[in-house]
Amino acid sequence: MKRHYVGTVDDSKFATPKMYQPHSAKYTRLSLLDHTTTPATVHTGLSLAQFEPGGYLNPVVHAFEKGFYVLRGAIIATIDGRTYKLPQDYYGVIPMGVTYSMYNAGSEPARLLEMMAPQPKPEDGNFKDTFFHKDGAGQVVKDGDLPDLNDPRVAKHLGRFEESQLGAPGEISAVGARGGSIYGISLKEFIDRMLGAEHLAMFMVQFRPGGMGTQHDHALEESYFILSGEAETILDGNTYHVKAGDYVWTGVGCMHSFENIGDVPVRWIETQAPLPTQTQAFRFRREWEPLAKKIEGE
Repeated sequence: MKRHYVGTVDDSKFATPKMYQPHSAKYTRLSLLDHTTTPATVHTGLSLAQFEPGGYLNPVVHAFEKGFYVLRGAIIATIDGRTYKLPQDYYGVIPMGVTYSMYNAGSEPARLLEMMAPQPKPEDGNFKDTFFHKDGAGQVVKDGDLPDLNDPRVAKHLGRFEESQLGAPGEISAVGARGGSIYGISLKEFIDRMLGAEHLAMFMVQFRPGGMGTQHDHALEESYFILSGEAETILDGNTYHVKAGDYVWTGVGCMHSFENIGDVPVRWIETQAPLPTQTQAFRFRREWEPLAKKIEGE
């Protein structure tokens, strides 16, 4: 079974899941990565959700954590009793067991990238992990203001991406990574333990032309939703060319690398599940292979 997957968003495949049909209107989803699309995937639940104008999702609770990023349009989200207007480039995390609802009050479709962990269970399985409130019909709030991100009660679960947050490209010292293993990169963390997450991470990555993350693996699953530019990725020895609209998944132990082969920056939203350990989460070939030769006397 392959430990990686490469796909392309197909807008014709959006549909309303059976469980959601009685509790929503003008709402569709497209599963990108989960047990239905990639059997090897056990931690990641990545999908796109779309709300047409006037579309809504009734109050619901999940037995999993959900991170989201607004790709286009705007939604009115009520999370744990607080209502916010969240336009494009806002993001947030909905903790396990917290009630939320969503509504599109705008004149254009709203599309969200959603990451769920632990991975949602099959609808026909013997364990249910999504629960709609019995009195939820008609309880969707349809108006709200932009969140005050200076309010610590709000900022612990919501944020907004701005271009200036990426900073200049350079080398980074990721969790367990040493200088030179990843270069030409700019990164903005969205969702992690600092934002109240327990099961997943979501962040923006950008590589300048020629920038690269060298071959490595780790004991977690990652996904990469390409927003712009193009890159070459090598996954367990297989080479792929990816561009905007493509998405990639790497499983536990998959050796992978990314290189910007274009003339403009390549940018994607990256997710991780489970959350990485505090140290030694990444194992880079360029670090361990020389050490192996030194120890073994080759």
